[in-house]
Amino acid sequence: MTPREQILSTIRRSLGATGAEAPRRTIVADRLKGHGRGVIPARAQGRSPEGLIALFVEMAEASAATVATVRSADEAPAAIAEFLRAHNLPAALRRGDDARLVGLPWERTTIDVSTGRSFGDDAAGVSAAFGAVAETGTLALVSGPDNPTTLNFLPDNHIVLVDAADIAATYEDLWGEVRGAYGAGTMPRTVNWITGPSRSADIEQILLMGAHGPRRLHIVLVDPNAVAETTEMDATLAAAGSTPAETRVGSTLAGDPKAPERDAPTPPAGKPDRREADRGHEEDELDEALDESFPASDPPSQTQP
Repeated sequence: MTPREQILSTIRRSLGATGAEAPRRTIVADRLKGHGRGVIPARAQGRSPEGLIALFVEMAEASAATVATVRSADEAPAAIAEFLRAHNLPAALRRGDDARLVGLPWERTTIDVSTGRSFGDDAAGVSAAFGAVAETGTLALVSGPDNPTTLNFLPDNHIVLVDAADIAATYEDLWGEVRGAYGAGTMPRTVNWITGPSRSADIEQILLMGAHGPRRLHIVLVDPNAVAETTEMDATLAAAGSTPAETRVGSTLAGDPKAPERDAPTPPAGKPDRREADRGHEEDELDEALDESFPASDPPSQTQP
């Protein structure tokens, strides 16, 4: 008797069952066939497609992911190149052989694209999502030769391409789409549900990004309608002689990082800036704590919760 058989035999004996009872087998068969749905949160109910997209972006950004919206998939390489430049990352990318990624015009950028699974030495990897869940801002990625699961976890920066039309309201809705796409008995080996970058606050409640996987998650959302509306808004402002107060990046508003703080008071001449002194003191304390807690060869990244 194998260990598995021993465990199952012990369970049956404790339940007073043999496993051959017709009522029990019928209950199990009905449960597997029916795909019963769990409790559906009110947050995702009754929303229009545009409302689901807005909720997905809101929840994804609340989970520390970043979102760039493009008009078509052909604009994705440029958006990815911008992300790499913004974070001072090498112009190199690892991807699978998914047709949605293979067909992109990578030649329009300077990105060096390689294919295959990651072995942990890639700074950035890109995947194509099966779909997404508006309820929690979650991405669903299925495993397979065209989408190596290692790309979801080993690169420090994970970039995911997702179509706005593939955003479902709830987990139950998306599970139904997975079953419909693959069919009974042919489900993918793994379905990874990813919400934001990897993080942990196990040690002294200090939030560390990238604790068990990518420290950044960047979502490239293909949504023609949202981008078209944004472009029209900018055109209206320009026609009226107005200039937007903020720089628009895709469908996200981002302030100019080079602009000075408008409300920050200027310290009097000859007096040190107290904010700079406090910031330097905090950095000294952090360096001392890191030296005592972590090896110099593996410093953690830190961000505020």
